[in-house]
Amino acid sequence: MKTSCIILFAPLLVGCTSTHQAASLTTDQAKAVAIRLANEKAAATYHSQPFHDGQPPSFVAGHWTWRQLGTGDIEATVELAADGSTNSVTLIQLVDKLILP
Repeated sequence: MKTSCIILFAPLLVGCTSTHQAASLTTDQAKAVAIRLANEKAAATYHSQPFHDGQPPSFVAGHWTWRQLGTGDIEATVELAADGSTNSVTLIQLVDKLILP
């Protein structure tokens, strides 16, 4: 009887896991990874490494997000998984041009 109860309830217990994911990187580590990834992509795209410091990343909904405006008006947004693996690196070069008719 005990064995049949365990077999019956085992699938229910397997599904009982926490959906909260803790960060395995510190804020400083996540920032360093984000700066490195942003500079690597900027070097390949714009032939510059405009990111040196900045605000710390935010850890929200199980992932890190870091956003910074670097020299040359290049803005980076880096998203990292909790363990530091790369989710995405997006660069935008902001352009401020006066267009005359």
